[in-house]
Amino acid sequence: MYERSEPLHVLTGPPEGEGRGIFVFGAPRGGTSMVAGALRILGADMGARQGVGNNEDLDIQEARGSVTELADPHSGAFRTALSRMRPLIERRAAAGTAWGWKDPHGVLYAAQVQDLLPAPRLICVFRDPQAAAERVHLLTQKPLLTAMEETLTLYQLCRNYLERCTLPAALVSYEKSLVRPERFVEQLIDFCGLSPTGTQTEAAIAFCYPERGHGSPNDPGWPRQGAL
Repeated sequence: MYERSEPLHVLTGPPEGEGRGIFVFGAPRGGTSMVAGALRILGADMGARQGVGNNEDLDIQEARGSVTELADPHSGAFRTALSRMRPLIERRAAAGTAWGWKDPHGVLYAAQVQDLLPAPRLICVFRDPQAAAERVHLLTQKPLLTAMEETLTLYQLCRNYLERCTLPAALVSYEKSLVRPERFVEQLIDFCGLSPTGTQTEAAIAFCYPERGHGSPNDPGWPRQGAL
């Protein structure tokens, strides 16, 4: 009997109730925008100020600062970045509603903020690393193999973090989500404990396809900006 693989694989199942602290991470150009955008459509608060086309919480991203500040978890720069982010995350947590944020580099500090998440749902998104690296190469002119190394390094960090973590966590395949968007959205709703309307669910399914651009349903050029 042929068994179809799932778009979302739960590593540690969540308790009953909605996710309050949904953290989406993975690697740049790796599909995190699609997942965060689907969550927004389904009713999760993914941040009041949003980056154009990437579904990132600008308040948290600006507090985080440059990724270079997160390179060494023992450095003063890392501690300073955390001191800026943690109060913002605490305020988001105090709202008492379904909420979260997306950061492709989030694994670099996930262990240092996970204690702030009142009902956490960790979602790690994986994409074909060559495809993700190719996008980085096209957008930044960074050598392809350098981009590939950075992508694979982040994915290995994600794997190691999730092995140690005991919080509710799931892996998402970007490609499989595009092939089976209905099933992906169904699984996402269930894992995050969301209660969307039928219209929201249909809109989230329609959002999960490769020509949606960087992932914002509010961009004038959406949906055909060429995500792949």
